[in-house]
Amino acid sequence: MIPITLTWFVGVYLALFLAGVLVLWIGYEMTRKRRATRIARDRVFCRICGTCYTDTTGTDLTDCPVCGSRNERSGQAF
Repeated sequence: MIPITLTWFVGVYLALFLAGVLVLWIGYEMTRKRRATRIARDRVFCRICGTCYTDTTGTDLTDCPVCGSRNERSGQAF
């Protein structure tokens, strides 16, 4: 059996716990950013009427559902 004091045990346990929380936090942030990028890719901002709408067709030019003008996909999050 390995002799270990209570102080070392608590320190090692705390370090492992914080490392686990850090790994979970980094994983969550990576998936959140990936999801936000995917959503922002589908958003289109109409330059005529100012409507922000989603279009999942994947084409660069889309028609605005409100005014019918052709809009180019910008790829920026609004």
